[in-house]
Amino acid sequence: MTGLSRRAPLPVWLTVAGVLFSCQRGFTRSEPPPPAATAPAPAKVDCARLPGACPARPWPPAQARAADFPGERNSDGTLKRLSPAPPNDPGHTVVLCYDDFGPPSLQEGLVGPEWWSWEAGGSFEPGDSFDVRIVVFSGRTEQEVQELYPTVKGISDYRRLSRDAALRYLDEKIAELGSLPPDPDEYDFGPLKRRLEETRGVIRECLPQ
Repeated sequence: MTGLSRRAPLPVWLTVAGVLFSCQRGFTRSEPPPPAATAPAPAKVDCARLPGACPARPWPPAQARAADFPGERNSDGTLKRLSPAPPNDPGHTVVLCYDDFGPPSLQEGLVGPEWWSWEAGGSFEPGDSFDVRIVVFSGRTEQEVQELYPTVKGISDYRRLSRDAALRYLDEKIAELGSLPPDPDEYDFGPLKRRLEETRGVIRECLPQ
């Protein structure tokens, strides 16, 4: 992406990502409130990201289509919002959301499709939403992570991603987005870049090396 001229067409994934990400501007992720100043320090410091914190929305966000598709279930009968994830394994796992890594067009097969992993294809209705979780892990085998966060058809869908692979991907995409020249005629990828930077920060905080 270095040396990209101001008038050169953007890569397809960037164009699609810009259109999808624009739907999300102004939406604030719900985060847990900070602990009270008088609260005693915990014996073991855990990652600040709580399990089950994924927003109940597809990409683009559900509020863009909620008026037309208000139901709690998808067209295949699965719930749009699954049960909270098991607790994080401090220092070894952190549960994130599918869209913490950007839209599907950006991910390019990083953790699989945005729809359920047990489905062969994406033949779903426009209002369907898939509560897919990404478990980033370090210091644990993939088998151990799979046992802690199993994928069960209709109940849970966890994708596993090593810390190193997650950070390599985030570093690459953040650098690509940062190399784009400012141009009022193109999409503003600043919000998407900041979202990926936030995800990278969570991983570094929760899985320090």
